[in-house]
Amino acid sequence: MSRRLIVLFLSMLVLVGAMSLKTVVATHSDGSVIMANGGAPAPPTPWK
Repeated sequence: MSRRLIVLFLSMLVLVGAMSLKTVVATHSDGSVIMANGGAPAPPTPWK
């Protein structure tokens, strides 16, 4: 039982660390939002 608690504690610690890192990065960013495929040009259409 103690091994399960240790694994649970370590995974929760990793998740809390990741969320706090995400919050720190978001608060110190310059306000620009990076989105996947946000500024890319549209792909060519096959009928042109």
